[in-house]
Amino acid sequence: MAVAADSSASWLKSRNNFLSSLGKTEEQVAAPEFPKELCQHKIREKFRLEDVQVSIKFRGSITAVEATKEFGVHLLIQPMVVQPWEVENLLFLTSEEDLQELMVAVFDDASLASYFYEKDKLLGFHYYFVAEACKLFEELQWVPSLSAKVGGDAIFTATSLQGSFQVVDISLRLDGKNVRCRLLLPEDTFQSCQKFFSGLHDESDLHNIDQTQQISLSVEVGYSQLTQEEWHQVVPGSFIMLDSCLYDPETEESGALLTVQKHQFFGGRFLTPSSGEFKITSYPNLTHEDPPLPENPQASAAPLPGYSRLVVEVARYSLAVSEFIKLNLGSILSLGNHPAYGVDIILDGAKVGRGEIIALGDVLGIRVLEV
Repeated sequence: MAVAADSSASWLKSRNNFLSSLGKTEEQVAAPEFPKELCQHKIREKFRLEDVQVSIKFRGSITAVEATKEFGVHLLIQPMVVQPWEVENLLFLTSEEDLQELMVAVFDDASLASYFYEKDKLLGFHYYFVAEACKLFEELQWVPSLSAKVGGDAIFTATSLQGSFQVVDISLRLDGKNVRCRLLLPEDTFQSCQKFFSGLHDESDLHNIDQTQQISLSVEVGYSQLTQEEWHQVVPGSFIMLDSCLYDPETEESGALLTVQKHQFFGGRFLTPSSGEFKITSYPNLTHEDPPLPENPQASAAPLPGYSRLVVEVARYSLAVSEFIKLNLGSILSLGNHPAYGVDIILDGAKVGRGEIIALGDVLGIRVLEV
């Protein structure tokens, strides 16, 4: 079997990115450590301050209402652009009260700072503050390829903000004065951020991963999509038609996909029903030997709106990261099972029943045995 070098390299990158993500929640970003000490030093030097403390905390997903109400009614929302993210728009949030605290700290003179308390002058200081923050971000060289700049005029109300945002809190303590800021990342921007930072890693460097951590491989031979109403009508004896099936009940020949946490890593075939052995023969979406996989197995990775994804699973196979890394084309796994002996019914990731794959004419599906 011939496998294109660029395709196998792409698969290897995908595998190593997945391994690097183990132990992280989906909402975490694998970003380099922020140079907080250097940031504090530069702020002290620029504004001649004695005590500077910077705190950065990722809050996760918060609704627009919750994310803005802590800043009161006198807030400023500054659209920003971060390049070279594919989706680059985010919002920088602060309040008039926090800006006034910042001015007192920067000028070290409450009477001079009071000059800026008028709305128009306060807005001018706001733009100065944002410009200095962008300049500081560039000087820190945290990620040299990243740049931030103003993306439009400031907004004074949160009424136009809808849905939820991924939130990052930034707190400054400047000679006893406390200043709060907040970054609001729309979901598509956050996904672009995750993709950007995951691409910075050296995918070939896996030594920081716990090699003993266990990974559970799911051996899948088919799937279907159905509504919750349709599922609630299923009883023992019901027939569920499959949208895709890699098992032939007449010949007992079967292919399967090996997935981990919904990531497809390998395709392959069962050798014989009696042996329970499975041979890896392909990478997803690559040219491979029989048995053929669906033309585009990734296309159905997510259920349609209003539908749940039902997966036909033959076995679960656990192995350590160190063993998973060794898996390749030609590897043989002793699963101790085969579709001929029945399958588990998995609905949205949870086992909900047991069945057997049968053919009704030209249609393949599951006859439900247990539910």
